[in-house]
Amino acid sequence: MDIKPIKVPQWEKYTGLLHGFAGRGGGKSEGAYTGLNVSHRVGDDPKVVSQNVCDLKLATGIHGGRIVTMRQVHGDQIVEVKDKNLKEAGEADGMITKEPDIFLAVLTADCVPLLFIAPEQKLVAAVHAGWRGTLAGIAEKTLRFFENQYDVPAADLEVALGPSIGPCCYEVQEDVAGSLMKRWGKLMTPSIVVKEGKSFINLRRLNRDILRAYGVPGNQLYQIGPCTSCAADEYFSYRRARSETGRQMSFIGWLPVEGKG
Repeated sequence: MDIKPIKVPQWEKYTGLLHGFAGRGGGKSEGAYTGLNVSHRVGDDPKVVSQNVCDLKLATGIHGGRIVTMRQVHGDQIVEVKDKNLKEAGEADGMITKEPDIFLAVLTADCVPLLFIAPEQKLVAAVHAGWRGTLAGIAEKTLRFFENQYDVPAADLEVALGPSIGPCCYEVQEDVAGSLMKRWGKLMTPSIVVKEGKSFINLRRLNRDILRAYGVPGNQLYQIGPCTSCAADEYFSYRRARSETGRQMSFIGWLPVEGKG
């Protein structure tokens, strides 16, 4: 199976922008990690993982650039990436860069990957939003980072929310549902479904609604891909596996302008 990350159709018009939401298809990992596992932190063979990452770069046109990841901790820390030799940005759940040839990457197996672009300024961000990060307001905090550090308002941003677990499969305990409801109030209401006394959360919709409420126009928000738990052949899902599994990568960055790279 070939490596074919899904893309945002509306972003194809931006020359030099490389992005995608990769699934598990096309990789060399086996067993619990069968497919394109790109995480070195889940117990997979490190050499195979490195080969998977190389294959992904080759398949997506990231030839001379660097993929930068984070030690994701389900928080709201956001870091700026400037060093083109960096491989990992430390403990964080969000990264922003204005440097070409740096491709920011989020690793997920149910949580929501968010890719941000400011097309005029050639800025990008990659954010990991699990329920804890969503509770902490990482989506809103990313918008403030763009505003405060780069003077880019939310209205100038476009955001894609990639494959993640849907309300069909994401049952949560009352403490989680209650905490999110207390934090987000009316914004949370459309994203919670109660069936037979059980609470199910639409984490992707909640993050989308938060972004819209804080200034990103609705027509600049894109939901890409299916529920990771439902699409067993296409995506890793920690909730579905109920044990360790692989991680898929969502990435974004700008190629250098010809003559300047």
